[in-house]
Amino acid sequence: MSEMVLNMGKRIIFCNCGGDRISQERLQDIENNLIDYNAELIKLSDLCGLAALDRERLATIFRGAEEYMIIGCHSRSLKLLLGQANVEVNNHSFHYANFLESSDEDLFKKVSEFLINNDQPSTFKEDKADSSWPSWYPVIDYTRCSACGQCADFCLFGVYQKSEGRVNVIKPAECKNNCPACARICPQTAIIFPKYKQGGAIGGSDSIDEVSEQKRQAIDINNLPDGDIYSALEQRKHKRKSIITEEAMKKALEERSGDMNKQYR
Repeated sequence: MSEMVLNMGKRIIFCNCGGDRISQERLQDIENNLIDYNAELIKLSDLCGLAALDRERLATIFRGAEEYMIIGCHSRSLKLLLGQANVEVNNHSFHYANFLESSDEDLFKKVSEFLINNDQPSTFKEDKADSSWPSWYPVIDYTRCSACGQCADFCLFGVYQKSEGRVNVIKPAECKNNCPACARICPQTAIIFPKYKQGGAIGGSDSIDEVSEQKRQAIDINNLPDGDIYSALEQRKHKRKSIITEEAMKKALEERSGDMNKQYR
């Protein structure tokens, strides 16, 4: 995408959400209505994808305006995704409209209130993310994370890294699509999957029912082999080492095959 020329004033950012939490038909209806407003409108094909793969590009969209309205999923998820791009979310200049929990009437009421006294001309820009990846990956809420590292131990795909008393998501694209297992066993309910269709704390809900989450987690852990989280973590560690060894062996064989082919050309 060529660099956008953005105006001062009020800006609406609409996430077209690459997930299945809201129907494409409703997303299109929201977009059609937004275009009718006198406002600077930027449509993101997938905020999650930008936050993972092109953070500077995402940060650019949140520069230059005085106030922003972000139309997307839960504000908790949105704030954490923007935090990945080092966007400073100021409560006075950032407004949120949750299309998962708001009716269209309530959503557009918020838009109208946001645009009071706005005299900008209507403009529309679209930012398209790479559609080949569904951008399913975990986002860590560090206000809840205790850095216990169970998520890193449980994940078989090297998505997480434990380093200096902190857990980071280092390989988001390696996460298995539609697998929220690490979030389900997180003792602090600190892991969010913004595209998790079942909602709740794992889906980024702004309000968390702590008692319900503890009960849900107890059931999930009980469903693990032997009903023992520590035994499960140990088994996953060994399985991950086996996967890494197999991948290393496969790569070595491919390199060896390539070298032999060069010798006989």
